[in-house]
Amino acid sequence: MRLFVGSAGWLLGLAGICCGCQPPAEQTPPPATPVTAGETAGETAGETADQPPTAAAAAAADSDQPQVQLALADLEQLAGHIAARAGKVVVVDIWSTSCAPCLREFPHLVELSRRYPDEVACISLNVDYIGLKSKPPESYRPPVEEFLQKQQAELLNLLSTATDETVLGVFKLEAIPAILIYDRQGKLMFTLTDVNAGEDGLTYAGDVVPRVAELVAAGK
Repeated sequence: MRLFVGSAGWLLGLAGICCGCQPPAEQTPPPATPVTAGETAGETAGETADQPPTAAAAAAADSDQPQVQLALADLEQLAGHIAARAGKVVVVDIWSTSCAPCLREFPHLVELSRRYPDEVACISLNVDYIGLKSKPPESYRPPVEEFLQKQQAELLNLLSTATDETVLGVFKLEAIPAILIYDRQGKLMFTLTDVNAGEDGLTYAGDVVPRVAELVAAGK
């Protein structure tokens, strides 16, 4: 099942999610602030100060597995990361640990990053944060890192400090998973969700990879 949320702004289930699921009633999402891929932010923007390693990170350090990185970022910082990758096709996967289709398709994002290491930059944007004061963005880090570590997601992984509703509103999305594909100049070329996907729903094989391959082949 997909997470459906209302839309507003521009540009930009496992058991816990069901169709029509809305943020808690007490939540008042902050107003969406349009940003563009041209806005700049430091390449390390969104990363938090030194923190004790999570259990997933500690386990990775004691094994032969690569240690994935996860940084907190707002939408302006996301735009900066996209702009910093000018010259490459950029794929942004918007996902949640409570979205079964997101988890199913995520390994294909990792595959894509390995298929085109010099041509494509892959970014994962987790939207687990729903705006509750009792659960700030950083509180979602352990389960998100655990999943990323299992996927060996050696790409740019961001945990959104904007609420899920705000992110979906800014990008005019009705559901996740959602995939944003930018050309080498940072122009948003494709916004992919179930709405414009194949009969089986949004998939990398049927919807994402063909469009990425087209941009790579065209040098755009």
